Amino acid sequence: MKRRLLSAFLAVMMVLTMAPVAFAADGDAGSSTAVAKIGDATYATLADAVVNAKTGDTIVMTAATDISKTGLSIASDKGITLDLNGYEVKAANTGAGNIKVYGKLTLKDSTDTSANGEGQGKITTVTKTYIRNQADQPIIYAVNGDFVMQSGLIDTATGITNNSTDGQFGVGVQNETANASVTIEGGKIKAGWYAVSGNGQMINHDGNITVNGGILESTADYAIYHPQAGTTTINGGVIYGHAGGIQINRGTLVVNNGTVTSKGIGSTGSWGDGTGGTNNAAIHANAKYGDVSVSIKDGKVTAEGNAVTIEQGTAHTATIAISGGTFSSDVSTYCEKNYYTEQNTDNTYTVKSMKDVAVAKIDDTYYKTLADAVAAAKADEATTITLLKDVELPSYIYIKDKKNITLDLNGKNITRTGNGVFYVGNAKLRVTGTGTIFENQRDGFAPIIAKGSPDDVADYTTITIDENVTLKGDYAGIFVDTDTAGKNSYHNYGLVINMKGSIDLTAIDGGVSAYGVYVQGLNKITSGNVMQINLDGVTINTGDEAIYAAGYAKWNVKNCTFNAENAAIEVRAGDMTIDGGVYTAMASEFKCEANGNGSTTQGAALAIMQHTTKLPISVYVKNGVFHSAAAVAEKNIQKNDPKPNVDLQIADGQFNGVVVADDVLNFISGGDFSTDPSGYLAVSAETGKKYVAGAINESPYFFRVALVEDNQIPVVPAVGETAAPSAKELEKTGMTKEAAEAVAAAAKKVAAGDTEIKEAVAPIATGITDEKAAKYQQAAANDVDDVEKIEVRAYLEVKPTAYNADKAYTLDITPKYDVVVVGTKNSTTKAEKVVETNTLNVTKATEVSVQLPAGFVPNANTKLYVQHKGHEYDATVTEANGKYTATFTNPHGFSPFTISKTSQTVATIGTDKYTSFADAVSAVPANGTIEITGGTSPYTGTANKTFTVENSTSADITVNGQPIKPTESYTFKYTPSSGSSSGGSSSGKTTYKVTTSAVNNGGVNASPSNAEKGATITLTLSPDKGYKLDKLTVTDGSGKSVSTVKKSDTVYTFTMPASAVTVGVSYAKADETPSKTTFNDVSANDWFASAVDYVTGKGMMNGTAANTFSPKANTTRGMLMTVLARHAGEDTTGGSVWYEKGMNWAKANGVSDGTNPQVNITREQLAAMLYRYAQNKKYDVSGAKSLDGYTDAQSVSSYAVPALQWANAAGVVTGKSGSKLDPKGNATRAEVAAMLMRFCENVK
Repeated sequence: MKRRLLSAFLAVMMVLTMAPVAFAADGDAGSSTAVAKIGDATYATLADAVVNAKTGDTIVMTAATDISKTGLSIASDKGITLDLNGYEVKAANTGAGNIKVYGKLTLKDSTDTSANGEGQGKITTVTKTYIRNQADQPIIYAVNGDFVMQSGLIDTATGITNNSTDGQFGVGVQNETANASVTIEGGKIKAGWYAVSGNGQMINHDGNITVNGGILESTADYAIYHPQAGTTTINGGVIYGHAGGIQINRGTLVVNNGTVTSKGIGSTGSWGDGTGGTNNAAIHANAKYGDVSVSIKDGKVTAEGNAVTIEQGTAHTATIAISGGTFSSDVSTYCEKNYYTEQNTDNTYTVKSMKDVAVAKIDDTYYKTLADAVAAAKADEATTITLLKDVELPSYIYIKDKKNITLDLNGKNITRTGNGVFYVGNAKLRVTGTGTIFENQRDGFAPIIAKGSPDDVADYTTITIDENVTLKGDYAGIFVDTDTAGKNSYHNYGLVINMKGSIDLTAIDGGVSAYGVYVQGLNKITSGNVMQINLDGVTINTGDEAIYAAGYAKWNVKNCTFNAENAAIEVRAGDMTIDGGVYTAMASEFKCEANGNGSTTQGAALAIMQHTTKLPISVYVKNGVFHSAAAVAEKNIQKNDPKPNVDLQIADGQFNGVVVADDVLNFISGGDFSTDPSGYLAVSAETGKKYVAGAINESPYFFRVALVEDNQIPVVPAVGETAAPSAKELEKTGMTKEAAEAVAAAAKKVAAGDTEIKEAVAPIATGITDEKAAKYQQAAANDVDDVEKIEVRAYLEVKPTAYNADKAYTLDITPKYDVVVVGTKNSTTKAEKVVETNTLNVTKATEVSVQLPAGFVPNANTKLYVQHKGHEYDATVTEANGKYTATFTNPHGFSPFTISKTSQTVATIGTDKYTSFADAVSAVPANGTIEITGGTSPYTGTANKTFTVENSTSADITVNGQPIKPTESYTFKYTPSSGSSSGGSSSGKTTYKVTTSAVNNGGVNASPSNAEKGATITLTLSPDKGYKLDKLTVTDGSGKSVSTVKKSDTVYTFTMPASAVTVGVSYAKADETPSKTTFNDVSANDWFASAVDYVTGKGMMNGTAANTFSPKANTTRGMLMTVLARHAGEDTTGGSVWYEKGMNWAKANGVSDGTNPQVNITREQLAAMLYRYAQNKKYDVSGAKSLDGYTDAQSVSSYAVPALQWANAAGVVTGKSGSKLDPKGNATRAEVAAMLMRFCENVK
């Protein structure tokens, strides 16, 4: 076997037999044939040419030559090029017969045009046998010099019988005393042993090998062997070795490109040096002589065995870093950071940048999968994983083993089709950034599944979800599992969940959209390191429940928004504090049903239903908005015995829906409610105080719980039962007994929109002053000893007036209210007394439900129509328990309704239907269109506006004398008369509408309701029993009064002017002196009565309700800004809040700075605003009267002194009780009315 240590000195040279005819031997004295030339100079020997060559010269061969005996030396001061020019140069692999380069030699063959060694020129060896220390030299040796091969062929393998034992070397680099280099640009080197090699003894200077192109071939060994100091760089070319491609035993190898290939199998022998006894591979790093560094950046590296191998030395180390290229075997072990291998279809492996495919990174390290990134995180070491792409997970990721991971979604999303996305236990996970974690699985678990410790420890698992993160799924957003293994089953100690993001649950493929945050019911620990769940600003949308707290946990829910179908929050165990937020359950009906496993509730914003586990419950509501059929519901749904251990406290909030409780009392100490919570009020700890639910008018909230003095009696709104006549009373009207019984039973079930009724009655309740309340109590003194409250109880008075089971059902529905004093008689007996009854003015569109008399319809598919005030509505028929109900929306107030089985529609305007053409004409907007769909021609109806009539019937019709064919239309144009804005002409006669305002304590009818100018209109009055006419007004379109003629106590007439008119009627009790106003709380004897008449007549102020002015109520700054704006002619309607238009006008005109519009106005502020308004209107404000006559003049603010002096002089302010101004006192509505009237009358 061979040894392959290259020696720098040779003692013995082999003698080669030359072919005397073909070759001229360098050094033969008798040879006269020129073998080379430099330019035009020819030389008999190559050595002569070299001696005579200067740096930069090119020696061109002109004949073959043999230098195997003499060799060739390139001096250190020369840099020349040798062009083989198609000729062969024979040399020897001996110290005497090879080419030594001390300077620089560039080799080329001008016939090798492809630079692949296939030209005619070549350098060959005459050495056919390897002899240690004799025939073991490279044929070209860069000795402290530089050798560059551009083309041609160097062949030391051809002709050798056995290259395995007698192989020869190609090109060597020797850097004993100076740096040396070998650069291969092209051509081919074919050697038995190394095509290019170094010397392992050379360690003081660099011996560099660079391959940019060409072919390097070893027929029996490695093509490149470099054991010395220096760098081997492969930028291209083909490198092939039978045993291996490249072996580096010391120094650096950089592969930028090219092809390195070999069989890479078999044995290189057991020689003690060189490649003997080493691994076989296309590239082999062997730290035998020194440290080795291999960097592969690109190229193709293949072998029949391993493409790349590494071998550590006893004292040195080898490293391989691969960042590119294609390999015949998997080299992932050697991949550089952020690089990986990918297997190709031909079973090769390509190294690729992880950055191109990475879905996540940790700092500057990239990972192909999120699971890889999580696996890379270390225990107790804060690690941030940044998501780089949307991720579809093949399986869930379990975060455990004390890892501390922050996952930055970075605008990307994570999806998994399967149960769970992240399981988190004994670790910390924080999800931040913006993005979605989506468990795309029908009836799955949750995107986040949390587990605590079976042992009582703290900080075991912490999960934090930041605000821009959305958890999405089918079943749950966060699911708190239980650890069922070991003795401590069902324990979750040391678990903390902090969430600020959102949860969006949507049913998938017919699944169930269930729970936003679900704590499983088997979580039973109630002491120690109990799990803690903190939700801050979280939004949850779900088809079932936002929170299902089945197991025990401590909750802090703050400023969240929950939108659920069944329950926003259901607490079956645990300790929860709720502070702010909006919690809505959309189910329209409250229901609850026992369930040992799963939720129990439908239609509750906050449900408290103890589980079968009987764990304690504590819920403290500090604030928040709760909206559902039941705002709060506490039930012993499981019938647990003993009764549930429940502690419920409500300190504040808004509760739209009923409040019900089975097991807790006295738990409400504050808040606004849509229904009366009086049965659950807390007991005051303060002596002489109590909690009451008083009336407010802030729809949908009508009750406010507050702490008041013991002697204060609350006034509250209420909705009572419908009042309807008995069957016997109906029989007296002519109904048959059967019909009367059916109608009477149904009439009691007529209902109207609860909220709209409460909105109408609430201002009446809030307008009852202490003085009025005292009068009511006095009126009930004989019937109620101990007054609990005063109810303003609204109800519907239903009077059926006609019934035909085959055609129609007519009934007069009138909203009314009773003022009822409620309390006890003789300390124990519940008692109440109705002390006042009035008609309730409901102005909003209201849903009306009318139970139909038995037999009126056969089924719920029956089509019904409702005629009302010239309008027709479609009714929806529903069935429940064998009873049928017609429901419709009524936007036009209350009066008789007729429910018929056939439509009475004559005309439509858009979707609005009308039972007469005249009513449609009155309602149509200017330039609008009326579509005639029924009725009988001719049609008559005109108005001071242009409108179009379409004929949608199948017959010719006549409208106002104008024939119109089917599908055709005609426009009736209105042209104002010259010099008049109140009259006009159009096709047909001009008629005007008579409008009657809503009336309390009676009714009024105008006949006809549309009439021409000059027509006589008859007004028929119908006061309720015990009432008589107080005031009758008729006002034309310009606001002028129209005189009336009294025909009797209940009949008046007037002549129709050339405009629409409005009829106003008010009634007073028969035993009272009629007042000049329509307000129940303003009598003719009140000092402010004339002022109230004045300001309401001028439209400067309105009542607080249809029949109340609330003179003692305070006035806000926004109210006065609005009043003055109206006086200035501004339209104050619209705006985001009622006072916005007035406030903006006041600021723009210097009347006020617009601040604190909802704060009560003081008397001096009122004077100041009037003063500025007068200045703005350029009224005379020169007058000033001293305030010294008032005892409290010194308390007037400096800014208000000029205003009050002017107001005093103008008679706008007159003082209170003659001697006091009370400048800091709040201005009541009565005082504002008086000052406004004086201002208007006195200031010009």
